[in-house]
Amino acid sequence: MSDSVPEQFLQATSHSDARTRALQALSLMRRERLSLAAACRLEHIKPSTFRRYVGSALRQDKPNGRYRASAGDSFRRDLRIPTAFGPTTIPVYGSKKAQFLSNYLNAVGHYLRTGSEDELTSFRGKTFKTRSQEIQLVTDPAILSRLADADALRLDHLYASFGGAA
Repeated sequence: MSDSVPEQFLQATSHSDARTRALQALSLMRRERLSLAAACRLEHIKPSTFRRYVGSALRQDKPNGRYRASAGDSFRRDLRIPTAFGPTTIPVYGSKKAQFLSNYLNAVGHYLRTGSEDELTSFRGKTFKTRSQEIQLVTDPAILSRLADADALRLDHLYASFGGAA
């Protein structure tokens, strides 16, 4: 271990990374209807670690039966979204709100790839409320293009990373 990196930082980074992987595996279980084992394999996380972080969002068919993801959860996720001033990280509570922001980011990505504003129209004038702030969703093509040209949009990663890994 390097002397320049405090051990607490490394532990916090691995905790944050494991939690993010668990949330992503849970999302895979819901979206792709994967088993717990398959989702954990794809996200490179142990099933026991997965259950530690998101176990309350799992249901078991019968004792010793398959685990299934519940329809939603209220876990906190720190998500990165574009604003007129550049990307910002906001706390989002619940899978439904996270899915809404994911759909918004998919629409932004579609616009940047194709130039078509069709998918952005459903987000025009909408705001996203967190517990401490209200954020206007950026749908102006000029602003989105300017942010993309400045390399300020990272649409390939929804979850914010505090450990330095993108």
